[in-house]
Amino acid sequence: MRPIPYIILFLFSAVFARAQQVIDVSKTDYNNGASNGDANMAVGGLVYSPVKFVRVTAGTPFFKEEWMKGTLVLEGGKAYSNLWLRLNLLDNEINYKDAKGQEMVATSPIKYINLTDSAAGAKYDFVRGAQFGIGDNILAKTFFQVLVNDNKVSLCRQITKRIHEAIAYGTATTEQDIVTLNFYYVRMNGNFSRFKWDDWQEIFKDKKDQLSQYIHTNHLKGKTEEDFTKLVTYYNTL
Repeated sequence: MRPIPYIILFLFSAVFARAQQVIDVSKTDYNNGASNGDANMAVGGLVYSPVKFVRVTAGTPFFKEEWMKGTLVLEGGKAYSNLWLRLNLLDNEINYKDAKGQEMVATSPIKYINLTDSAAGAKYDFVRGAQFGIGDNILAKTFFQVLVNDNKVSLCRQITKRIHEAIAYGTATTEQDIVTLNFYYVRMNGNFSRFKWDDWQEIFKDKKDQLSQYIHTNHLKGKTEEDFTKLVTYYNTL
């Protein structure tokens, strides 16, 4: 597996069918010095209103509640970095702070987002589903997290946020909580398809014996992001 060079901005390839990796580092129009004012003019935006979530008592619509520095790549390939960003996975929207610190919702089509969590020492890459040529309108608008980016098999996670409503006991007040569900997809042999743990023997049938031993040795159950990532990463080494 080729290591991911984070010092270079990842840009999703405009000719995805020619590359197995879901993010191609070979094409970029990268402006590391872009200011929030410049980004606001290019990205466009509407003032964010949190009114929609006033009844939420648990959970969050965002990938992470806290703001993170990050980079946006627009459909045309222009990149804007060093922005304060939050990814709203309930509405599949990107929030950013403009030059005055006002929270905005990006309105221009964005194909890729990179986030850096300095406190946790982690980086996160997301690609909009439309880049995979998905026919489903909902999935086409969805941001998929890239977990493994490899020429052989790439792994993505769909983090789905849903609102659950319930009436608080003894009152007429409707409360809401936001639940999170994870679904996994693989980019393999030119196809982008759902990856359920029970299907691994069929998906990776050419290396079934080696993977079976690896799963047993490492006690993988398919319950976590790490299990899926380890399995695909190992498959790519075979």
